[in-house]
Amino acid sequence: MKIHFKEISVMRVLGCWAVLSAALLLTNNLPAYAAGAGASDEDKPKSVAAADAGTSDNNMPKFDFGLSAGLSLMSLRNTHFGLGQQDVTYYAKDISRTEFYLAPRANMQWNVPEAGTVYGGFRPVGSFTNGDGDSWGLTASEHYNFQLNQPPSLVGKSMYRIDVDSAYLGWKSGDKLSFLDADGLDVSFGRQNFQLGDGMVLVDGNDEANQSKGIYWLDPRQAWEGAGLVRIKKDPYNIELFTLLTDKDSFNDVIAGGNFELVSKKLGKVGVSYFNIIDSEMDNRDGMSVYGLHARGNPIPSMPIFEVAGEVDFQKNSNPNVEAHAYFLEAKLFIPFLPWYPTVGYRYASFSGDKGSTSKNEGWDYLHNGATSNGFGYWYQGIVVGTYETRLSNLNTHFVNLTIVPPVQGSWAKILYYDHRFDDKSTAKIDGSAVSSNRFATEWDVIFGYSPSKKVDYMAIYGNATPGKGGKDRYAFPAPAAISDKNSTMLQFTVLVHF
Repeated sequence: MKIHFKEISVMRVLGCWAVLSAALLLTNNLPAYAAGAGASDEDKPKSVAAADAGTSDNNMPKFDFGLSAGLSLMSLRNTHFGLGQQDVTYYAKDISRTEFYLAPRANMQWNVPEAGTVYGGFRPVGSFTNGDGDSWGLTASEHYNFQLNQPPSLVGKSMYRIDVDSAYLGWKSGDKLSFLDADGLDVSFGRQNFQLGDGMVLVDGNDEANQSKGIYWLDPRQAWEGAGLVRIKKDPYNIELFTLLTDKDSFNDVIAGGNFELVSKKLGKVGVSYFNIIDSEMDNRDGMSVYGLHARGNPIPSMPIFEVAGEVDFQKNSNPNVEAHAYFLEAKLFIPFLPWYPTVGYRYASFSGDKGSTSKNEGWDYLHNGATSNGFGYWYQGIVVGTYETRLSNLNTHFVNLTIVPPVQGSWAKILYYDHRFDDKSTAKIDGSAVSSNRFATEWDVIFGYSPSKKVDYMAIYGNATPGKGGKDRYAFPAPAAISDKNSTMLQFTVLVHF
């Protein structure tokens, strides 16, 4: 198969590589990457991990500085199963693009005598996209426009943006509150990260898939536009109270709620949560209440290599009438006594679809889910379907995964399989009408990774999605050109640097 990376400016790509190469030179003497499992938690695509500022041995503030960067080259063939890219002048079937970001950071921690710890962080992000953009044309930048009987013409412009992702201050109680654990009271405010449970509902407060920010997959911005957090810990209880504000590209949602968890160091945790969307520019969300139960841990103390997880959430709103639900169940087993140290996992996830026969809206609103430290393919279910075809609504998915560590230091690999089905076929077509089958698509993804240190990850990613009968119907418009019966494939190469 021949892959064309169209319209990737050689000088721009060389410039991106120059920055990454300089960063890599600073990491040559770092220890080899620990076996297991892939890219480090900090600054993965759609990641929510935040670097700690460290501790101070004196009464002066201590500052910690770092940098993360990412470069990804992507080629998607038979976009939308052959229908082509949407919302552009020419419905190109094969598209490609380059994404790049650079994000320095500064963290501060100040141990104030007899008054706990003051901490803070600041992280600007510069991002750049060149090429055709994503499958929906949301990030289409400089690319060739092809029209019948006309020579190709270069249209659009490369997109870049520099802004502030996170800027926050906080205070931790240290050991000053005897009725709580150490640092048992933690209060913070500003632009910062926050994840509820497993991140199925709330994790990403910054929508980047648009012309103003123009970066789709690397997703380096995840902090909430504004967040006030109060965390209380007294073993075995954790309480989180939160108010969140999304950016304008996520409908300016204003969210307030709480999360209560019972935590066992041996068994894991179970939690209940509630939040209300106090205000939103989206009618279905304005006033919506969301109730949830989540759990993750090791149910058999003598088998810490076996992990289970699950979550169920309900969305309710009275005006308009919304009643939707979503849940997942997951099991994962690490097998250290087999060659290549495999980890095998299975998850079933369900997100309700709207029933066309009722006056209610039963379609699950995916709200602000995103990438988490659980790794690739978790809530973006598949490098093709879950990233470029659909989000988490009207979807039931069987997800089987295998992670292995070959006997080459720093190498790792993942094999992911998805079986996607519509929850309700009566509203599954892209225009809200019915399809003939609930079988949406199946997908295989293979990821080869090489992490020579904890500070750099190289990844080659291949995904192949086959439409089912319902998936072919989904784009079946009257126009003769609306043919969507081909396999969609993605080939991608990504480098991440973080220190």
